[in-house]
Amino acid sequence: MDEEVIDPTDLPVFPEDTLARRIIDRLKDRRVLAVLIIVFAPMVGWVGFTMYSDLTSPNYASATIYDENGGYLESVEGPVAATWRELAIGLSETESLDPGHGMFFRHKQEKERAYVMRDMTFPIDIIFIDADGTITTIHHAELETDGEPYTEYRGRAKYVLEVPYQWTIENDIAVGDTVQIEWGPPRVRNGGSTVVAIIEDEHGPDVVAPEPYRPPSSPRSSA
Repeated sequence: MDEEVIDPTDLPVFPEDTLARRIIDRLKDRRVLAVLIIVFAPMVGWVGFTMYSDLTSPNYASATIYDENGGYLESVEGPVAATWRELAIGLSETESLDPGHGMFFRHKQEKERAYVMRDMTFPIDIIFIDADGTITTIHHAELETDGEPYTEYRGRAKYVLEVPYQWTIENDIAVGDTVQIEWGPPRVRNGGSTVVAIIEDEHGPDVVAPEPYRPPSSPRSSA
């Protein structure tokens, strides 16, 4: 009697009693699927957020600061920290800041924030700026000497600007002043054109606050 010829296409992809088949059967369990979704969904979301920040965040920015009467005070420029890694590192891998230079920290929304001087090798001023471009808090942050727990420098902000130590005092910059930030183009270019539509949908125009009246430079009014 001839042996029956079995068509290979009729064989199961994952035969019974194999590890692959047991894994497939386990994944069909709704409880297992629910656990996997709970565990991996936040990870996928975090990766997506990081990629979005990398693609659409500018590398560089400049800011002009005006007093409460619209008078010009000073300007500053520097790199932008926007991805989770950049926000965590900050200036800790920088040796110093030249006058007129700083680092901009760009967050997704305005809220109460806390900054620390972890691994810093020089003191700085930390300027907290709300979504409208108004300075809410200024800290003169000294170097940490005792290690953890670190001193927390708190303020309400969507944007934070770190500048040389006592730069705000030297330039008569105070809470209530306006910071007009101009962001550079996105980091990634596609086909020669920058990805600007996503940024404008998320953050509005590339200026934090409209430019106020700018009279000739003059000392701050004591009124």
